[in-house]
Amino acid sequence: PAAFLLALHAPCALAACATSSEPWRGVLYDIDQKITLEEGPSGGSTYVPFADGAGVHLYADANLVAEADDNSFSSHTAVHEYIHLLQQAMLAGEITNTTVGPVPLKATSTSADRFKCINKCGVPAVFCEKSPEVLEALPDTMKLLDRTTYVIWYPHSEDGNEPCTDTDAKKVEILEEVYGSTCANGKVITPDFMRNENHLVAEGDAEYWALKLVDDTNVFSLFDGAAYWEGKIRDGKEGCSIPGDAKFDVKSGSGAHVDAVIEAYEDAGAPRCADNPIGEIAYQFFLDWCVENNIACTQAEQFNVWTQARLLGWCGAFEATYGKTWGEYVCAMEAADAYDVDTGCVAADVPCIACSGAGCVGAA
Repeated sequence: PAAFLLALHAPCALAACATSSEPWRGVLYDIDQKITLEEGPSGGSTYVPFADGAGVHLYADANLVAEADDNSFSSHTAVHEYIHLLQQAMLAGEITNTTVGPVPLKATSTSADRFKCINKCGVPAVFCEKSPEVLEALPDTMKLLDRTTYVIWYPHSEDGNEPCTDTDAKKVEILEEVYGSTCANGKVITPDFMRNENHLVAEGDAEYWALKLVDDTNVFSLFDGAAYWEGKIRDGKEGCSIPGDAKFDVKSGSGAHVDAVIEAYEDAGAPRCADNPIGEIAYQFFLDWCVENNIACTQAEQFNVWTQARLLGWCGAFEATYGKTWGEYVCAMEAADAYDVDTGCVAADVPCIACSGAGCVGAA
C-alpha cells in the first residue's frame, strides 16, 4: 500500500538532510522499516509533495530469477506503487492536468532519468533491469511527475535471500540519492488532502491498471498480467467468501471503512480478506458495472476522479465523471449475484467521503 509520511519518528544524525524534522524524519523511518524488514516484505511508495525525487520500495526474491507467466520480477508491483504516487500527487494538487505527459523533469530533479533503480543490498540484477524498462515503456499519459522516480530494491525474507547489511549507512545513502544530499525541496502540507483518498479504489485501481499496462508494454514474453489479475480475483473472492458474505460492507471506501471490513474478517478467522484483495474484487465489479451501464471507465476517467476529489470530494468527483453516484455503484455490487452482500442496500444511505482541505469548492 501507499505510504504518505507525516508521523513523528526518532531523528537520525547521519544524514545531511534535516531528518530531525518532517517530512524527512518520516521518510528515513520508512526506508529503515523496509531495509530492515521490520514491516515485512511488503512493497510501498513514499510521496513527498514537490520534492526532487520519489521512491517506490520493492522486495526481490533471489529464488525467482526466471520469467514465468506469474513472474514479472515484481515489475508490475513497481507500476502499482508508481500509480500510488500519481494518486497522491493528484490529491495534493501537484498534478492537475493528466493530458500533458510526458511532463518534463524539473532542473532540480536528482537525476536526468525519469526512472532509476537503486540496489544497495545486492539483489539479483534482473530485478533492477526490468523495473525501469517497464516503467519507461509506459505510455506518455502515465509520465506525469516532474522528478525521477526511483525503484528501491531490498532482499526478500524467503530462504535463499541474504539480508541487507550495514543498513544504517545504506538507508541514508538511499535518502540522499532520491531527494538530494540536502533534501533541499519538498513540503510538509496538511494531511487533509489524503482524507479525500478512497482507499478501496486506490488498491484496485493500482493493481488492475499496473497489470494491464505491463502487458501492453510487451517487455515480457511469458508474464501474463491479464491471467494474473483473474487469478487474484478468484483468490480474493475465495478469501472474502464472496458471493454471500455480509461482512463485505465497504461503505464509503475510506481507509477507516476498509479497515473495518478487514477487522470483521479477521475476527471471523478469515485474515486472507485483507486490504488489497478487498480493493481488487471491488474494482473488478466496478469495471463490469461500467460495461453494463455503457460508462467509459478508462484510466483517463479514473485519473479525473483523483484530480477532482480534492475539489469536489470523492463522491462529487465520482458522480461528475461517471454520471452515477458512489452509492449506486456500491449497492449494485452488494446486490449482484456474483457478490450477494446486501440486496437491501439503498444508494442514498451509502456514506460518502466528505471533501477535506482548502481546495474544496466553497472552502473559506
